[in-house]
Amino acid sequence: MKKLIMVVLLMMPFHLSAVEATKNEIVKELVVVMDMDSMMDSMRQHIENSMLNVQQQLNVTESEKPLFEEYYKNVNKLVLEEVTWEKFEPYIISIYSNHFSEEELKGMIDFYSSDVGQSILKKMPVVMQESMLMSQSMLQRILPQMQTLTAAFESELKAHRNK
Repeated sequence: MKKLIMVVLLMMPFHLSAVEATKNEIVKELVVVMDMDSMMDSMRQHIENSMLNVQQQLNVTESEKPLFEEYYKNVNKLVLEEVTWEKFEPYIISIYSNHFSEEELKGMIDFYSSDVGQSILKKMPVVMQESMLMSQSMLQRILPQMQTLTAAFESELKAHRNK
């Protein structure tokens, strides 16, 4: 009996490893169906647009443009080296494997393989961008009030600590 228990316990890591490998393969299939690797292109484009906004926000003059261009070149090089699907994929696989069951992953594959799922995937980047812009706009509107509340809290905290 002890030998049987020992054999079962020794085999468990192999079984769990096989289950995890299967789940990872399912996530990889979902990645393909959802065309997740193209997200990296969108991310890089977003960073590039942000860099152009930085140039405008800093009011870079003509004489300062060479400095900014050098900075931009260095940031762009860093982004091209670091924001890659090869570096991103293991995290995506881990996140999806940790939070979704095989059944849920297969359901997502079925859905995103459908015409409706593909249509949603095509629209989602614009929906997300508009949602983020709306959120930023809302936060910008309340930022002065938040700063006032924070300053008042800091004053109260300072007074409390000086008692």
